[in-house]
Amino acid sequence: MTDGNTIRSVAKAMELLQLLSDAGEAMTLTAISERAGLPKSTVFGLLTTMRDYDVITQHADGKYALGLRLFEYGCRASAFWNISSLARPYLEHLAEATGASAMLSTYENGHIVALDQAEGRDSLRIVSAPGARLPLHCTSQGKIVLACMSESEAATLLARVPLTPYTPHTETDAGALLASLPACREAGFAVENGEYKIGLRSISAPVFTGGGALKYVVSVLGMFRSVHSDEFAHAERAVVAAGQMLSAALGYPGK
Repeated sequence: MTDGNTIRSVAKAMELLQLLSDAGEAMTLTAISERAGLPKSTVFGLLTTMRDYDVITQHADGKYALGLRLFEYGCRASAFWNISSLARPYLEHLAEATGASAMLSTYENGHIVALDQAEGRDSLRIVSAPGARLPLHCTSQGKIVLACMSESEAATLLARVPLTPYTPHTETDAGALLASLPACREAGFAVENGEYKIGLRSISAPVFTGGGALKYVVSVLGMFRSVHSDEFAHAERAVVAAGQMLSAALGYPGK
């Protein structure tokens, strides 16, 4: 998308960078020209200029690819933000929209690790301090992480972590847990219904990186009246939307 202030040559150069990024491999001048719908002479001039600045590299066979300078820029850009600051507006919106506490977490060595949280407007606060570890098998965060793994990966992981019965509702049978994962994967979210703490209900959705890897989980946690209530259904939609928007902010192109 361009406006009256756009410099066309710069816009074309950015389009070529995006084209090479999407291709995922080195391309010939002819292939780039055809894919971009631009004359070879124009493409050659743009690539040559960007090559001079190491934004583009040219291999011995003449093909073009993204240059090392882009990696350097990316590393430097990462110093200006972190995932918590990026996710904070989404967490605050979730907390406001649902009245429940909103959480950002990640998976590490068989546990869910809390990274950040925004409190809801409800009088009862559900707090997990940054760095707090939560179990995989009985939290919505853990279940959505398992659901995004292959069945064999999930089975291997469940075989080596303790399936502690935190409440009478905790599922401690690995086979039953595995059987529940396809439904979570299909729905795009997972639910906890008093399995970790009595009365606590939560919803979690995955957050993917630009490369498509599951890296984070966004959730809401609260004392919802029922998982079958209208407010819970509203929260499910809000969490899934937040996960999708945060994934897009991290560069995930979507399915």
